[in-house]
Amino acid sequence: MSLTSLCIFFFFLPCIIISAPNIGSRYTGTGFHTRLEYTIDPDPSMPARCLFVWHRLPPYLYIEPDELHQLNATILGSINIETSASQSHPFAYCFILYNSTTKPFDHTKTFSINIHSRYLDPRNDNTDLDPRRDDTDLYETLPLPEPVIHFTKKQCPHLGVGCPAPIAETGIESPRELTVTIPVGQEKHLWFVFPITCLFPFISCSLLFIISGRIQTKTVN
Repeated sequence: MSLTSLCIFFFFLPCIIISAPNIGSRYTGTGFHTRLEYTIDPDPSMPARCLFVWHRLPPYLYIEPDELHQLNATILGSINIETSASQSHPFAYCFILYNSTTKPFDHTKTFSINIHSRYLDPRNDNTDLDPRRDDTDLYETLPLPEPVIHFTKKQCPHLGVGCPAPIAETGIESPRELTVTIPVGQEKHLWFVFPITCLFPFISCSLLFIISGRIQTKTVN
């Protein structure tokens, strides 16, 4: 391997992981959002007639329900995108990538998901003026579990009423350990954030009232 090829390999290694001989994945993270992309290639030595994805997420992560519906996923649990981590619950989902009673999986499949981080509850921090305070207290790094892709030689189970039990002997898991870094709210900021939050709706309603009054005046004239 030439020096140039070696440099390219190590440059892309953190973002591209080959988790099995026939599964490749890539991830990108920006703030509260992480995108995971997967490519599954057929393996002639392991013919499969069913490919399905099983994924469990903790309370501090969620996926838009509309996105899961586009994947025809079965959702176990409820997803409320407005609640914080402490007010949410873990949930799981699964969906079928390939299913055939006669023809083994023989062409590449791809899918992607966008995982979002929830807000963490404010932390009561009385060390605002303490110069020894570590800046990492403003953030918390938590694990981001990846989907598990299952292969079976039989037809896929029906997913209408729930997800099938994960199959340990055919489940392909990523060897990497992804994490998300989420800002932690600070109670000492509430004295500023709360009044501003209340002020904006008041200003918006006042402007709407003034504009509506002017429109009615012009209509009468």
